[in-house]
Order: sequence, then C-alpha cells, then structure tokens
Amino acid sequence: MLQSVADRAPYLFSYCHSAYSNPSVLHYGQFVIMSQEGPQQGDPLGPLLFCNAIHPLLESLSSALRLGYMDDVTLCGPQETVARDVQRIMSDDKDIGLNLNISKCELIVNTGCQVTDPVSHLCLKCWQPNQNF
Repeated sequence: MLQSVADRAPYLFSYCHSAYSNPSVLHYGQFVIMSQEGPQQGDPLGPLLFCNAIHPLLESLSSALRLGYMDDVTLCGPQETVARDVQRIMSDDKDIGLNLNISKCELIVNTGCQVTDPVSHLCLKCWQPNQNF
C-alpha cells in the first residue's frame, strides 16, 4: 500500500508513511492487539489507499470492459480474454496483498455458451436475456 502511494501519489507519501508504517496498538479490555495490516475499518483514507493499490492491476487487464469499485471488479469481453484476465488477477493479487475469493465470483454468460476455462467454470451462472431490454 505504501509503495503504491509512493509510486502513484508521492505528495501523500509522507503523511501515509507516518500513519501506516508502524503497527497501531489497539486495546481491548486487558488485551493489546497490534494492528499490522493496512488501514482499519472506518479509516477515511482506506478506500483511497485500496483503490490506488489495485488501479494498476485493473489498467493492465485486456478485457473490453474493466470496472472496479473497491474490491468488486467487473470484466466483460470474449471468454478467452476474460479468463486470461481472471488468471492474471489471481497471480498478481498476491503481490499487492489480495486474494481472489472464487466462492464470491460470478461468471454470467449467454445461454448455450460453452465455458472451457476451469477457473471460470467454478463461477458459472447462466444468463437469459430479458425480453424487456
């Protein structure tokens, strides 16, 4: 996260480094917990820092449509391209401290489409075009 700030928003780096370079000490009753990974829930800079870190990965993908809102990503395009991008996310996300949760993924395809990618097949849900569109 700090490296991403240094690379993409260097004017914020000094502030972010002072706020996030050392673990925060959290007190819960008699317990002390060292918060050592990223911003805390409710941190107003958290969304900005997350989006800043994931943006280069989204830019590097090849799908015709690449939308990201926080940790929700939507890809659209030819099956082979989307499958390649999903594999890229799975391989590159560990570099930025993320892990793609396949159980929360959806692959929406036209009825009759043959899905050949094994990872994509785990996410498959068929879509029937609505006559009202």
